[in-house]
Amino acid sequence: MSFGFRNSSLEIDAAKLKEKLDSGEDVFILDVRTPEEYDAWRLSYDKHDKTPLIPIDRLFTSQKMIAEQIPKDKEIITLCAHGNRSMMAAQMLSRMGYKVKSVRGGMVAWNQVYDVAEVQQAGAARVWQLRRVSKGCMSYVIAVGNEATVIDSTSDLESSVLKLVQDNGLEITNVVDTHMHADHVSGFSAIVKATGAQGYLGAKEGYELPEDVKVSLIDDGHKIPIGDGVSLEAVHTPGHTDGSMCFALKAGAKTYLFTGDMLFVNGVGRPDLRDKADEFAGKLYDTYQKILKLPDDTVILPAHFDPNSITIKHGEPIADTVGAKRNVELLSKPKDEFVKFVVSSVPPRPSNYRVIIQINKQLVPYDEINIAELEAGPNSCGVRM
Repeated sequence: MSFGFRNSSLEIDAAKLKEKLDSGEDVFILDVRTPEEYDAWRLSYDKHDKTPLIPIDRLFTSQKMIAEQIPKDKEIITLCAHGNRSMMAAQMLSRMGYKVKSVRGGMVAWNQVYDVAEVQQAGAARVWQLRRVSKGCMSYVIAVGNEATVIDSTSDLESSVLKLVQDNGLEITNVVDTHMHADHVSGFSAIVKATGAQGYLGAKEGYELPEDVKVSLIDDGHKIPIGDGVSLEAVHTPGHTDGSMCFALKAGAKTYLFTGDMLFVNGVGRPDLRDKADEFAGKLYDTYQKILKLPDDTVILPAHFDPNSITIKHGEPIADTVGAKRNVELLSKPKDEFVKFVVSSVPPRPSNYRVIIQINKQLVPYDEINIAELEAGPNSCGVRM
C-alpha cells in the first residue's frame, strides 16, 4: 500500500479549518506528531485546547486503537508539522471509511492563521486585537475616525492588518513597533512603504534605518497624534530589550497600555535574548515598579500570549489590568529574588532569533516563502508567572 503521493481531495487549508471551528462544527482534530513536538507546540484554539495525540507510528500499528479512539461519526482533521505525516494518516483513515482531511502545510500553516477581537471601545477610538492563534503573536489596530494606527504588526499583512483595515474602511496613518522583535519578522517597514504612513520606533533600540522607510525615532514621553485630538504616549520600559517602549492610549478615565513583550497576561518578558540576562532582568524589575504605579483599571494589552497556557476564545480579547498584577507573587518579590527567578526560568530561545533580530534591526522586508520556516515553532518570548 503506497502513501507516497498527495491527494488534494483529502486536504484542508488552515484558514478553512479555523472557519469550521468558528462556525461550531464538531470536528475531531488528530495530531500525529511525536509527544515531544506536541508538548512544545500544539493547536490550541477555542474548544480545542488539547487536541488528541496519536503518533503516526502507533496509528499504523493498531487498528484496534483507531477503532477505540477515533470516532466514525465526526469529520477527522489530521495534523502534523508540515502536512506529510498527516496526509499519510488521512489516506489510511480514508481507506478505513473515515471522513477525513489533512491540514495542508500542518502546524507551519496553522501558524499563519489569525483571529480578531475588538477590545471594548475606548472613547473616540476603536481598538482591535489581531491574534496569531498558534504563534501567540498579537498586533493592534487603533482607529480614530477613519485613521488607523498599527502596533506590532507581523509580516503576513494580507491576512491580518491590511484585511482588517480594508474591511473597516480605514487608512493607515501611523505604524509603531514596541521593540525589536526576536521571534517573528515585523511588518513595520512593509506597511510604511506600502501606505506612506509615518513610522515610529524607540530611539534606544539601535535600529539601522534604510533611507526609503519614513521613520521617527522617539523616546520616553513622546506623544504620537493618531487623529481627532487623540494621542499615544510612549513610555520607556527597558528589560526585555534596552529600548522597549509601551504606548499609552488615554480614553476618558481609562488608560489602555500596549506593553509589547515587556509584560504579558500571565508572564513577564524574557531578559536574555541580547545576552545580558542579569542586567536586563534588573531593568525589567525597575520597569514593573513604574508600571504598577498606574491606576488599577489600566488595561494591559500585550504583544504575545502563550498558546500552551492560554486558549484563545474566538472574538474575546486577551487582556489584563494593572490592578490584577498587584496580586502576582513574582512582581512582589525583592529585586534579587525576582532577577534570580526570571533568569533561571527562561524557556528555550526561538530557534532563529539571531537572524530575525538582524532582519528587524535593518527593517528588511523578507520573502514570505521563507518566513513560515523562519518563524516556525512555539511562542517563547516570556517567563510564565
